[in-house]
Amino acid sequence: MCAVGDFEYREPLTSPCFKGFLRKQLRPRQESSMIENASRDAVKRAAALSVLAALFLALAKLIVGILSNSIGIISEALHSGLDFVAAGITFIAVRSASKEPDEDHQFGHGKIENFSALVETIILWITCIWIAWEALRRIQFQEWAEPTLVGIGLMALGILVDYERSRMLYKTAVEHNSQALEADALHFSTDMLSSAVVLVGLGFVWFGFPLADPLAALGVCLVILVVSYRLARRAFDALIDRAPEGIYKEIQEVCESVPGVLNCKMARTRVSGHHTFMNVVISVSRNASVDEAHNIADSVEFALSKLGTNVDVMVHIEPSGKKDQASEEISAYNILRDLVKLHPEVIGVHNIRIHVSHQKMHIAADLEMHSALTLGEAHDVSDHIEKGLAERIPRLEKVTFHLEDGEPQDQIIDVTALHNELAEEIKQLVESETPARDCHGVVITDDNTGLTVSLDCRVDPTMPLGKSHNIAELVESTIKSSFNNVTKVFVHIEPE
Repeated sequence: MCAVGDFEYREPLTSPCFKGFLRKQLRPRQESSMIENASRDAVKRAAALSVLAALFLALAKLIVGILSNSIGIISEALHSGLDFVAAGITFIAVRSASKEPDEDHQFGHGKIENFSALVETIILWITCIWIAWEALRRIQFQEWAEPTLVGIGLMALGILVDYERSRMLYKTAVEHNSQALEADALHFSTDMLSSAVVLVGLGFVWFGFPLADPLAALGVCLVILVVSYRLARRAFDALIDRAPEGIYKEIQEVCESVPGVLNCKMARTRVSGHHTFMNVVISVSRNASVDEAHNIADSVEFALSKLGTNVDVMVHIEPSGKKDQASEEISAYNILRDLVKLHPEVIGVHNIRIHVSHQKMHIAADLEMHSALTLGEAHDVSDHIEKGLAERIPRLEKVTFHLEDGEPQDQIIDVTALHNELAEEIKQLVESETPARDCHGVVITDDNTGLTVSLDCRVDPTMPLGKSHNIAELVESTIKSSFNNVTKVFVHIEPE
């Protein structure tokens, strides 16, 4: 099973199953670099087309506004002129932001895009103040515009051009995550709306209501103020590294969906131009190897990279803050086995029982020693093992060793072939006197102290574990009581 649960996993994260999961997600860095270069080229082309469109509209509106003496058209010409300046700033910013990181700008030059958006906003505010002042002056001195079909036609053409270029810019901005282009698209959307306001004003002037022209100019100012505030807020948030709304929760959910991640402890995000930088701290099982932890980090990196088009992710891994009881018992078990191997006097250790209660641990086990040892010598060995456990397990409160004498493994002889009749008698006895069925795999060994019998039996798979254990004990006692030469019995219970 290739899954990571709470503080444990059933299959190593270096297994083929997990590596298959990883291969599905990781993409070649060279391919990613080529995609990013193509993306920046598309952004540059869109910015250049925006400059040309803004220049054409600004000149056309200025000429018609002067000829018709319309403050609404002139205000629109100045608005388009500022859009030309803003588009130029955007073009320069996009080119500068596309430069690779260097020693002085280790996070790249993306903030130039954010700064250019703030500069555009300040220019819009200045323009808005002038337009409002000029409109109010014309109302005071009753300087009215002269409506012309050329002016009305030009405003209609401006609306069409603004619509097309704003749509093109917005589409490119979304595809390539460019805040500068998005600001430009918003500018031209504003142009389209303000041109519509001026067009309505000229229509009223045509029908004998000249006050509509300066009122239309004030309407343009209102639109500019609303849009410029939104631009300024977004640019300022980017410059002070304000995280996008809801991004922290989204990062947590993505990280914790990756196999092996126990939780996401910390997440930081900053936006710089078309790049988004994420730093996350995740915790994994303290039993994970370095290779496993590295695979988990790679998976988290790719999963987070899908949240945007240009996401740079840094993952820091920490071991889980606490051990679960199961992993702690496994660790204590391994420590005991390692310590036993250091003492040649110990033939083996079995019947290991580990109990954890109220933050304390108790270990009990049977130590099988060489029969040539005295009680004092065997006890010294057990004391040494106990001290080693206490040094390695801080929570250890008590150790209980049951000392047994035994013979080395090389003195145990397999005598199954010599006792075929005994093996058949054992099978028949177990199946007739106990609930166990299909007894098989009978192995009989001799260690000079008596015969040892190992066998496998099957029972109902729906039976509770405790009841199956009782059956195993019944099989063991039945064999021992029926055959005096059998001193040890090991029973393995299998489901039918």
